[in-house]
Amino acid sequence: MNAIAVAPSLSSTATPVVFHDTVNGTYKFTIPHAVNTQTTYAKFAAETAVIDAKKAADEAYKAATAKAKKETKAANDKSKAKDDELKSAIAKATCQFFDELVVEREFWQDNAFRTSNDQLYGLMQKCYQFYSDLGAGTAQAAGMRDGLNSYIALKGYLFTKATHTLTKIVKCVFGVDRRRVSAYSIALRFALDNKIAVHDLPAFISDNGGVEQMRLAKSPTSMTPKQKAGIAQGAVMESNLAVADSKALGARLNDVGKVGTMVVLLGTWQADGSVVVRAVVESDGVVNAALASYYSANKTAVVDKAAETQAANDADARKAAIADASMAA
Repeated sequence: MNAIAVAPSLSSTATPVVFHDTVNGTYKFTIPHAVNTQTTYAKFAAETAVIDAKKAADEAYKAATAKAKKETKAANDKSKAKDDELKSAIAKATCQFFDELVVEREFWQDNAFRTSNDQLYGLMQKCYQFYSDLGAGTAQAAGMRDGLNSYIALKGYLFTKATHTLTKIVKCVFGVDRRRVSAYSIALRFALDNKIAVHDLPAFISDNGGVEQMRLAKSPTSMTPKQKAGIAQGAVMESNLAVADSKALGARLNDVGKVGTMVVLLGTWQADGSVVVRAVVESDGVVNAALASYYSANKTAVVDKAAETQAANDADARKAAIADASMAA
């Protein structure tokens, strides 16, 4: 290249530097400040090359980033579409699963209702397995939950929020016979409370005298919810599952006189076992209802803890009485 560099005069203003290229014509470049030495083409070309290289690298990075984002979005959209498709397919298969179990139940009911427990326990085992599979954090489990809800809606079954999912499953299979649904649900929830594995369920029911004996073993109680809450509170106060701590929760405590009182945290189970706290309820009625519910679900442990606490208090009272008598003597 045949180039001539013309140095700017000593001035505070920018002066154009002209380069003449015999092939490509004449180009003008502006130097942002005056210099007092001869500006050579080689130095300026090197500086220009660095700037051009940086600009090219920036553009390449932006292009690569945009491409990566586009490809990631496409992959995510494709993955979501596949998950949605899988959930939909599983939901339909779940409805078919319940229809098949109903047919199996009707066959058992018509042919072996009074003579064979093996088929009944097999049906209950399938209900128990279905419940176990619902807890996974997968698209398949989500599809099963959707399918269960769809089947319940299709049959027009009505449940309260307190109804256990096992009871819902049992009703979907065994129909509207309330006594039978209650008995089978009690047996399955008893197995669940005892952490019985799915493959051990038939033996567990048999070892406990069968479904009817398990139902009769559920002793009624005449205590009021408030009495249950009072007993449960002592056991609950001895427990410390976790500490929920956040600025949002702290802001709810607007009265230091409430420190030490009980509240109900409304939360949502997550697939990994964590709980997202949604709201705080301080109503005495709600707290007592929650404690009464805890009592019913954990009666044995609560009663044992209350008896242990009472025995300890009685022992302390006896020691205090003996000490007072000794001092009086």
